Order: sequence, then C-alpha cells, then structure tokens
Amino acid sequence: MIQPCQRRWLALYGATLGALILLAGILSLSMPSYRSPAVDFLSINPGAIFNVHGLTRRQEGSVKLGFAEAYAPPEIGLYGNHIVSHFGAEAFGRPEDAAYFFNYSYANVSLPEIHRYLRHIELLEHLPRRLILVQITSPNADNGRFIIDHGNELPADLLLSDIQSEGRAKKILKLATVYGERTINWLHGILNYNTLILGLIQGKSYQDRFVGKALCPPEIPAWLRRLPGFVQGVIGGHDFYCLRHTWWAALRRDGSVDANFRPEEAGPIQSDAGPILDEHPLRESERGLRSGDEAEIARHMRAINEVGRRHNVRVVFIVPPVYESDRRGSLVNRIFDQALARVPDIDVLDHRHLHTDPSLFVTSLHPSPKYYRLAVDELRRRGFIE
Repeated sequence: MIQPCQRRWLALYGATLGALILLAGILSLSMPSYRSPAVDFLSINPGAIFNVHGLTRRQEGSVKLGFAEAYAPPEIGLYGNHIVSHFGAEAFGRPEDAAYFFNYSYANVSLPEIHRYLRHIELLEHLPRRLILVQITSPNADNGRFIIDHGNELPADLLLSDIQSEGRAKKILKLATVYGERTINWLHGILNYNTLILGLIQGKSYQDRFVGKALCPPEIPAWLRRLPGFVQGVIGGHDFYCLRHTWWAALRRDGSVDANFRPEEAGPIQSDAGPILDEHPLRESERGLRSGDEAEIARHMRAINEVGRRHNVRVVFIVPPVYESDRRGSLVNRIFDQALARVPDIDVLDHRHLHTDPSLFVTSLHPSPKYYRLAVDELRRRGFIE
C-alpha cells in the first residue's frame, strides 16, 4: 500500500517532470529554424561567413537545407556528414563559387537519411545540375556507425519525403515506421540539454551572424570581452559573433568550413598536435555494423544512385580515409567491402587506403583540403568533371 507521503512525492515528481518537458517543448518551438526564411549563400560576399556558434546541429543543417529548398542548385552538390565539412570549392580551383559547388553536409546523417534528403530536393526540382557527391563514413572512422543507422538530426518532415510513390499496402506499413521514427526524432530534438540551454540564450537575428573581417569592427568593445561567455552571447549581438573564437565552425559561401582557421583562434576544438593515429578504437561493444548489413548498405546506395539516374545526373560515392594504422581486417571494414562488392556498377571513390599520411587530415576523422584536391583530381581523371 502506498503511503500518503509517497503519493505526494510521486505527484510532485510527475508534476516537475511534466513541467520540465513542457518548458523544453516551448523553448524548442521558440527557437528559429534557420530554414525559413532561407539564408542566401549566393549573396554572401567572398570572405564573409555565416557564424553557427550556439546553434543546434539540426539548426546548422537547416541553414543549408533552407538554401537547397529556396535557391537554384549548384552544378555539383556534396551530401554527407560532418566528416567532409572542409570540402570546399577551392578543391576545384574555384574558391567559394557556390553556384558551381556547394557543401550540403552536416551532423551525422547516414545513407538512408541522405536518400530522404535527396528525394525531398528532387520533388522541389532542386537537385544539382551536373554531379551529386555522396560521402559514406569510412567504417573504421566510427566503428561502422553512421553508415546506415540514423543520427536523428534530420528535420522531421523529410522522413515523409519518399512515401508518396509507394503502393497502398507498402505506404501504410512505411507510414507506421516513419511516424515511429518521427517520434524518436522529435524526442531527440526536444529532450536535449542543448535545446534547453540554447532556447534560453539564442538570439533570433540572422543578420547578426554574417561576419568576417570586412563586416566586423576593427576592435570589439572592451566591455563585451570582459563579460562571461554566457552573458556575451545573450547581449552581444553582432559584436559577439565578431569574436574570432566563435568562428571555428562558421560556414563559408560554399557551405564548407575553413580548415585553415588557426587552432589558437578556434579554442579547444582543434589542437596543434595534429591528427592522432587510431584515435577511435574499434570496440566490439560499439560496433555499428552486423553481418547482413552489407545488403542494406548496397540497397541504400542503389536508391540514392537511382535519384540521380532519373534526372540524368551522375552520382559518385566518396569514402574518405581515416588516419589509422593498417586496420583493413576489422569486421566492420570487411562488411563494408562486401557491400561494395554488391554494387560494382555504381561509381565509388574508395580512399580508405590513404590512411597513413598525416598531411591529408585536419583531425583523425576530418580530411584536409589536400585530400579533397586529390579527390577532385580523381573525379577529373575518371571523366566526372572537366
């Protein structure tokens, strides 16, 4: 039998939990999406950047998604996760030329999520005009994760983007699955400490976030620099986003992140030590691929390739290297080998073998601009670009 004091405790606990969930929901709804109105990257002056400091990962992705939805597509578009954030148009010899190349990558999107992203853009008739590049995480980078599993950072409405063409029975089954995914997706967005904190402090002005040497005052007010970082973000406005330590993940005109931003300016995210060999161990308990997943990987690759084929746009998958010793024999790597063997007719730049040269990396997971120049050279040799 529950005692009166226990009932009171349970009621208080339930009321507190409900109030916190309600607060998280209200704060989430109050946060700007950065998807609409869309940021026009084409109008950003070369050298200027869009500061994403203090945005959630979903908001960062929505900045690029809004641009993809509202503005003319580039000739070449790159889709993938944060690993390829430093892939910029300069690799093609056309620095910050967003009309030629745009980097749409963000967060931890995987192959099924990239497929849904592309289906959504396809329905808007905004696919890249000439070439679609799709990054696949090297299996040894995250021990097989973020290849076919979900990062839950895709805007929820995109989960419905590929259902309309299904038959009635398949559509009902898929709708049930997708609404389950949407619920998980929604909970990940709402019940997240980032949402709670950022919802309290985020400003809503897009214009404040356009910064760069030409757009910022030569000296940031001393009074602002003396304030605690939390207070700076609340009241600083444009001057706060001009503080150089907030620029480390800022988006350039072509959607990429500047790999040459100096570590002393970036703060603790980067280090002068350079990439760390075998930084991420391949623990069995954290393995993200299982036997049989090779069929799923191949299925998603074919689905993405079909999006481009329908519009006579070439699709090339890129598997960037990870800075590591010889770990070709890992189970996740062997499963991925089996997946590629199932799609011999699909174009893939498999660069896992370029894993020992530290100059090809900014961090152990993030390749450097030197690597992307090599990748573009191969695209050119194989006739995908002139």
